Amino acid sequence: MGSDLPALLRKRQPVAGTLQGHHENPTRGGGQSVTHTGLPIVVSLANKGVPFSCRITYPYTPKFKDFTVSYFHVDLQGQRSSEEKTSCKPGPGTENQTHTIECQITPKLPDSSATGTYYCSVHWPDSRVIGNGTFILVRDTGYREPPQGPQALLLFSFIVILTVLSFPATALLLWKKRQMQAPRKHTAQKCPGPSAASSREQPPPESIYTDLQRRETEVYECIQSEVSSLPSTQGLLSQEKQHRIEGDSEFNLVYENL
Repeated sequence: MGSDLPALLRKRQPVAGTLQGHHENPTRGGGQSVTHTGLPIVVSLANKGVPFSCRITYPYTPKFKDFTVSYFHVDLQGQRSSEEKTSCKPGPGTENQTHTIECQITPKLPDSSATGTYYCSVHWPDSRVIGNGTFILVRDTGYREPPQGPQALLLFSFIVILTVLSFPATALLLWKKRQMQAPRKHTAQKCPGPSAASSREQPPPESIYTDLQRRETEVYECIQSEVSSLPSTQGLLSQEKQHRIEGDSEFNLVYENL
């Protein structure tokens, strides 16, 4: 629609220029005028009512206080339509004073061929005055949404692709998680040394008692296992004593032989 407006306006300009402010059989010193108010360009759908307004100014005298209002339009080919009467009528005013009324006109717009410039035409007994016109662009149809078929298919395909890719990604994450947890379990089975125990971060205040109780049990179990794996002191003493006695007996035997 935006690209069509300049061409339509170029077609409108000479038509408007020939009728704008046109007076037929003007009365000398009459003082009548007809001016279109509102937007100069209006866009409408076919069979929709789009009004335009005209301001009519005239001297309220017996000669001019009675008149009729009609409208016509000139299409894009310059063809002028016949006039259509309106329900706008003169109102009461002050004698011998300038009077102004507003007339709202709703033209018939059956289809796009009704596009053109619409004019107010005011008839007095011995004259007629035509307004400057309002351009109405008529469209047969309005905005239509694109069909939903391709969009729904594209959305479904996207969901399927995401679902298929989520399975290997989830499996890979689980595998990495298990690989990271395995070394931690192997390290936790070994006894922690004093330096390792001191280098650990301090637990949060709310879990300090529970953590101390668990560490104390682990330390005792580790010490007990180390003690049980070492040879006893009494066993070492008895073995040393036995070796000493055997050495003394061998020495005595050698002495007796001498």
